[in-house]
Amino acid sequence: MRILIFFVFLIPFSLIGQAPGCPNIQVDDETVNCNNPCVDLVAEFLQTGETSTYSVSSIPYNPPYAFTGGTSAFVGTDDIFSNIIAIPFDFCFYGNTYNQLVIGANGVISFDISLANMTCNWQFSASIPSSPTIGGPYQNAIHGAYHDIDPSVTGDINYAVLGNAPCRTFVVNFSNTAHYNCNNLLTTQQIVIYETTNAIEVYINDKPTCATWNSGNALIGIQNIGATQGVFPANRNTGPWNTSQEAWRFTPDGNPNYTVEWFDNNGVSQGFGDTLLNVCTQIQDNFTAEITYTNCNGNTVTESATNTIFIDNTTGQIVSLGLLDTIKSCTSDVVINADLNLDSYIWSNGETNSSIIVNQSGNYILEATQGWCEGDDTVYVSIVNADIIESNTTICETDEITLNITEPNTIINWSTGQNSTSITVSPTTSTEFSVVISDGITSCKDSIQIDVNPLPTVNISGTNEICFGDSTLITLEMNGNPTYNVDLNGTIQAFNNNIESFMVSPTVNTTYYISSISDINCQNDTNKIHNLNVNPLPNPIIQPSSYELYSSETVELNVGNYQNISWFNFNDSSLLSQNEILIADSTLTTYVIVEDFNNCSAISENAYISFIPRVILHIPNTFTPNGDEHNELFVIQGSEIQSFSIVIVNSWGEKVFSSLEINKYWDGYFKGKLVPQGTYSYQIDIIGNDKRPFSKTGIVNVLY
Repeated sequence: MRILIFFVFLIPFSLIGQAPGCPNIQVDDETVNCNNPCVDLVAEFLQTGETSTYSVSSIPYNPPYAFTGGTSAFVGTDDIFSNIIAIPFDFCFYGNTYNQLVIGANGVISFDISLANMTCNWQFSASIPSSPTIGGPYQNAIHGAYHDIDPSVTGDINYAVLGNAPCRTFVVNFSNTAHYNCNNLLTTQQIVIYETTNAIEVYINDKPTCATWNSGNALIGIQNIGATQGVFPANRNTGPWNTSQEAWRFTPDGNPNYTVEWFDNNGVSQGFGDTLLNVCTQIQDNFTAEITYTNCNGNTVTESATNTIFIDNTTGQIVSLGLLDTIKSCTSDVVINADLNLDSYIWSNGETNSSIIVNQSGNYILEATQGWCEGDDTVYVSIVNADIIESNTTICETDEITLNITEPNTIINWSTGQNSTSITVSPTTSTEFSVVISDGITSCKDSIQIDVNPLPTVNISGTNEICFGDSTLITLEMNGNPTYNVDLNGTIQAFNNNIESFMVSPTVNTTYYISSISDINCQNDTNKIHNLNVNPLPNPIIQPSSYELYSSETVELNVGNYQNISWFNFNDSSLLSQNEILIADSTLTTYVIVEDFNNCSAISENAYISFIPRVILHIPNTFTPNGDEHNELFVIQGSEIQSFSIVIVNSWGEKVFSSLEINKYWDGYFKGKLVPQGTYSYQIDIIGNDKRPFSKTGIVNVLY
C-alpha cells in the first residue's frame, strides 16, 4: 500500500489572532494611595507541565478558528484514516514527541502513523482507558468527539496549520458532517493542538445522538500508547450523549514546565511565582511578569506582560517608611534601612541618608517625604553581645574545660541549664555547647564545638591454663587511634594494630597486668588482668613395668586414673587400647600416653611383657622291672628343662638311685641287685628354660 505524506500550508498568524491555548500571561493595573501603598500583583497564564499526565477542564465555547477553510480530507470517503500528515512543529503527547499524525474520519487524531489509509473503526463500546488498542477507542490518540459520522454523505472534514511560531496550531474541523444511518443528524466540531504548551482543545458546536446506530456511542478523551492512561470529561466517556456549544481543554499537568519571574521598572528581579506579594510604592511604577515555557524538545518560549501601579495622592500619609519596629542584633554595628524610594530623610541623629549605622541600643526616629506624602516612624535597636571567649577545641574524654562570656548584666542561659558567666563542662561525646544571652528584647546565641576524643581501651584475653612446657597466645584488643603504648607488667610496649597477639611460655602461674594505654590523642589508666595458670604434666607409670608370662597366662597393666589413656605398641606405634587397664597375653613392649583432667599430656616409660615356656614333667607312680619287657624302667619325661637332678631312697633313707640327666632311667637295681618290691621316695630338682627352679617329691612303687 502506498502511503502519502501531506504537508499543510500555514495561514499567517496575523490573520488569525492569538489562540487561547498559546503561551500567554496577563497582569492587571492597580491603584495605591498614601494610606494603602501596598498591593499584591497576580499574573494569569496558562499553567502547563510535562506530558506524563493530563487534566481536563471545561473552557468557554469560543472556537479560535472557523470550521471551514482548511485542506479538505475524506472527500466522499467514509470510515478511513488519512494519509500521513506532517506538521511543522514538535508536539509532545504522553511523553513522546511527534511531527506526523493521521486523521480518522470518525472524529479522531492519532499519532500512530501505521494507521494511515487504514479503516477507521466505527463500532466501539469500551470506555477509556481500555483495550483493544487497534480498534476504537484508539491508543495514542485524541478523540474529539469520536463517533460514527459519514463524510461521504455530506459535510467537510478539513485541517490547517494556523498561527506563527512559537504558537502554531494544528486544527481539524468536522463541519456539518452527517451521522451514519442518521443522515439528517449533523456534527460540527473542532480539535486544536498547540505548539509549545502541548495543550489540546475540543470545541463541539453540535453533536446529536443517533441512538439507532452503535448504541449512539460517542467519546471525548485522550489515551496513551498501550491504553494504560486515559483522560475524559465528566459524562463524555463512551456512551450515548448529545451536546452543543461546549469546549474542553486537555492540559499536560506533570511537573510544571514553566517559570514566572517578576521584574521592577529597572529590570531587577523581584521574585518568582504567580503572585508578587505586598508590592509597596508611593510613586507611579511598573512591574513586569515574565513566563518562560520549556517544551519537551528543549526549546524555550518567553512571554511577558507589564502593568502600571497608579498613585491616588489626594488623601492619606505615608503608611510605611520601610522601618522595622525593632531591630535585634548580635553584632555591634547595626544598619537601619529605610525605603529607598522616599524623597528625603531626616534621622534623629541628624543623618540624612536612607540608611544609617548605629552601635548603641535605643530609639531612632526618621521623618521622610515621598512625593507630596509625609510620614515619620521609630525603630528601636537592641544590641547584645553573646560571644563565647573560647574557640572550638578538642579534649579527651573525662577532661574538663571552662567556658566564659563577656556580656554583663544580661539574662544568661547555657545549653547546660546554667546561668553564670563562666561554666565548666566535661562532655563524654563531641558536643556543641551554646549560650543564649538576652537583654529582655534581643536574644543572641553563640556556640562552641567541643570534640571529644574517646579514651583508648584495651582488653587482654587468652587461655587461662596451659600445661608445663607449652606456649600460648595472649591477645590485646585495642580501640582508639594507633600507635598504642601499653604498660604491660611495668614495661611500655608499642603496637600499631587494633589487635595484637604474642606468644608466652611461662613455667609458673603468671599474671599479666595492664596499668595504662595511650593512643595518639589520649591516655587511659586502666586495670586489666589476665591470669595464666601452668599445670604440671602428669607422670604416668605402668604397673607392673615388666612381667613374664607363661603360655595362656595374662597380666593386667594399669597406669592409674586419667581423663584419656592410649596404649601403644612400642615396635610399630599402633594403638592397642584406650582403656585404663591393658590386658597382655604375649610378649609386648608398650607405652602409654595419658591426658589428665587439666588436659595435660605425658608419655610413660616402656613396660616389658616377656613370654616364657612352661616346664612340663611326667612322673609315673609305678614300674615293674620283672623282665617281661613291659614297664621295666622308672621313666620320667619332660620338656622345657634346662637342668635336672633326681635322688631315690628306700624306706631307710638309703639312696638307691640318682641322676643329673632326665633321660637316664632307674631300672630297679641297687648295687647290682633288684631292689625289694615296695615303695621308694624321690626328690626331683629342676631349673626350666624360664630360669625358675622347681622341686618335686613323691613315691614310686616297684612291683614284680
